[in-house]
Amino acid sequence: MGMRNATLEEFLDELARNARLGDRLPPIRDLMRRFGVSQMVVQHAFQSMKTKGLIASHIGRGTYFLAGGKTAITRAGPGAGARSPLVRSVLLLRRSISIARGRVVADGLQHRFTADGHRVLQVSYTDPDHARTVLKGLPHFDACVIQSSFKTITIDLLAALREKCDVLAVDGAALVGTDVEAVGMEWGEPLTTAVALLQQRGHRRMAYATTSHPFLASELGRRRFEHLQNSLTGIEWHSMVMPHLPDEHYEAGLVDMIQSSLDASGRPPFTALVAWGIEDGAKFRELLSEIGVGIPSPLSVVLLGRTDLANEHADFFDTIGCSVVDQVEHLYQSIVARWADPSIAYGVRLIPVTRRAGESIATPPKNDGHEARIPRQPARSRAKASAAGS
Repeated sequence: MGMRNATLEEFLDELARNARLGDRLPPIRDLMRRFGVSQMVVQHAFQSMKTKGLIASHIGRGTYFLAGGKTAITRAGPGAGARSPLVRSVLLLRRSISIARGRVVADGLQHRFTADGHRVLQVSYTDPDHARTVLKGLPHFDACVIQSSFKTITIDLLAALREKCDVLAVDGAALVGTDVEAVGMEWGEPLTTAVALLQQRGHRRMAYATTSHPFLASELGRRRFEHLQNSLTGIEWHSMVMPHLPDEHYEAGLVDMIQSSLDASGRPPFTALVAWGIEDGAKFRELLSEIGVGIPSPLSVVLLGRTDLANEHADFFDTIGCSVVDQVEHLYQSIVARWADPSIAYGVRLIPVTRRAGESIATPPKNDGHEARIPRQPARSRAKASAAGS
């Protein structure tokens, strides 16, 4: 049995040396008959090849080679028995918009994969149909990461990528229950953490700002806000739902909404704001200052965002959310794990919550509503607000 097993392994190694990416292995029953071995022996040989990164299994495609022998099986030197790590190809498909997070995540992934010796192609696109056309001329990839960045990923583009790539991952908690890896954030836990932090500082009048666009991650945050409204007593809640996305002059639109709520003395009806979607923290702070609203007095602010992106926290805001570093690592690990075992269940990986302490929270005055007001500056026109957000 040992000699037969060795002969089977030698045969499979020879196939791997001459295989092209995607070539299928012979059926298990054919190998059992050819080498006179049991099904368990063949499956053990297959598992050994999976461990070496030579083959993968996928429902509907069977068991197939991940790369040809010239790249998959090389020797460290004369007589060396160890195989070198398998070099794979990775496509990073990034939506071309002004969101800094997308660029930073894509660059981080490129660095992470190239550090392992893999080949990476990063492509920025504006139109899904054009991207699908360009894909037809590209070779097959071992993995692809596509970013949604608040824009629609069409079914046609996903289908084209599924045919072009062995492993497909979406940067964002957008797809669940499909044969696609999804890595992203749900904003309910950071919102709860922010509210608890503000409560500890004595705030009882709070506002939550988010987008009206029904993304899964932001919808989970809005659902948690509704739960907090119903479960926490002694809190006066204010909801500020924005028709904008973070790349659509979001800061200026939110400041306009806050300005419209100011009382005669220039104070908002809340002492604390939890704001999702701020892309430019410095601009947000500046625009609030223009309408006479200082931070942290009279308004304490907690941002829900990326705790390691300077353009968001501006080295000033208390920020609760997740880190880009964690996002990159979770995307990387989701792909590597599937390369190692294509049979693992698909699902969504939620990034852990992190916090960055800042200077944007203060204790509200004890006699809130009667203390001296900060003089209100002349109101900005909406034209000026739009210009400031450009």
